Amino acid sequence: MIVPDACPDIAQVADTWGFCCLTRREVTDSGALLTGRVRVNILYIPEGGRGLQRLEAELPFQHLSECAQVDGNARLLADAWVSFTETRILNPRKVLIRTDVCEKVQLYRLQTLRAYSALAADDALGVQTRQQQEQTDLVTQTAEKVFILEDELRLSGSRAISGAPLRLRPEACCPEARLIGSKLVLKGTVRVQGLWQEDGGELISNGFELPFSQMLDAAGVGEGAQYQVRLQIQSCQTGPLSGDGRTLPITLELCAQAVFCERIPVTLMTDAYSIYYPTELHTELWDICRQSHEESRLPVRESVACERNIQAVLDCHGELGLAQVVRDADQYNVTAPVSATALCLDEEGNPFSVLRSFSVSFQSSCPPEQQLQCNCLLVQIEALSAAAGLELRGMITLHIHAAEKSAVACLTGLEVDEEHPKEHSGQPSVVLRRPAPSESLWDIAKRCSTTCQEICAANGLAEDQTLGDQMLLIPRKR
Repeated sequence: MIVPDACPDIAQVADTWGFCCLTRREVTDSGALLTGRVRVNILYIPEGGRGLQRLEAELPFQHLSECAQVDGNARLLADAWVSFTETRILNPRKVLIRTDVCEKVQLYRLQTLRAYSALAADDALGVQTRQQQEQTDLVTQTAEKVFILEDELRLSGSRAISGAPLRLRPEACCPEARLIGSKLVLKGTVRVQGLWQEDGGELISNGFELPFSQMLDAAGVGEGAQYQVRLQIQSCQTGPLSGDGRTLPITLELCAQAVFCERIPVTLMTDAYSIYYPTELHTELWDICRQSHEESRLPVRESVACERNIQAVLDCHGELGLAQVVRDADQYNVTAPVSATALCLDEEGNPFSVLRSFSVSFQSSCPPEQQLQCNCLLVQIEALSAAAGLELRGMITLHIHAAEKSAVACLTGLEVDEEHPKEHSGQPSVVLRRPAPSESLWDIAKRCSTTCQEICAANGLAEDQTLGDQMLLIPRKR
């Protein structure tokens, strides 16, 4: 970036902060295409002067997350954020800006699941079927809403402000979400940290909280549905100072996204046979999925040594990188990289920044046979003066999503060989038999070409009764 002619030469970069704006989410034949820009705010100390100057730049980006088996009807949920930004001085009139952008993409493809629970067969064929009751967790709905939040920021103090703010840093959080009827009600707050420079060159920092409440359409979703909510600020615009010069209008564009998961009961036909004829079964595997969601908070505390003595901390911002999930022998290990920057004043009132990169790790109790996804959110971070420098304190919210799948062989068809009936001539009409240790009533009936009802009637048993080691009378069909 070339420094504009109206700006003084750069002596030292004090701080750099990047803000990601997603302008387009699109499903293509190849996957998910995200388009946006990173708005970069650079604070620097000019040559031969005091105080801070501001530079702004926009870095466009576009990225395709490839995904097979996707079509135009797929539903896309995606967000992007800046995990690291830095500015290097090439000469007093030229800087090099580098930023790392992370993105999280989820594509949902509409799918029809068929569960076969009965067969159409002639009673004369003597077809018997076995059913199995299961429950599976399915994503049944997604929702997205873009909304505008408008408010005014009232600056503290009484001295005149020299123009626009040096920086406005918004952060959105949504601690409360509740499903009411066909609506998902969200209540949250946008925290805005502002940095201004008074006419005399003194720097002041103000914090604001802007509450919001929104509703997302959840038509067709059951009351017991589980849901995950994402919230992202897509743009931030301000107007000129109004009134007495200490009121700043602000307009924020936010995007709320939600995924709904429900536990659905299904009846599966898992086996069948004919009493009178040989049969051939046709099966397919049916995936049973059990999902669990867990939310927890992980405190962050890190000490940072500084060569200068700190008079005050003006601002502190932190960014999270992509969390890395590694499966160990009996657990999951999750590591989240953190990059934190504190803008400070030394004892002479000169601004400078302190950068610290570190990682936060934790172990999940999710067993290794389950598939785990972890979404991490840096809720807040602050820097406090300490004896030898700074102490960083913050909080990371962990959203852990675990899924365990098991396959059930589900019957899809049955072919009955009516031309070659089973040969029962010469066989006794009743057999006395002791069940094997792992043998069920269904297994015995199928092997002996009879029905479970006939065996129960002959022995005074209930169909759901556990078989012991008693001898059973097995009546045969003729």
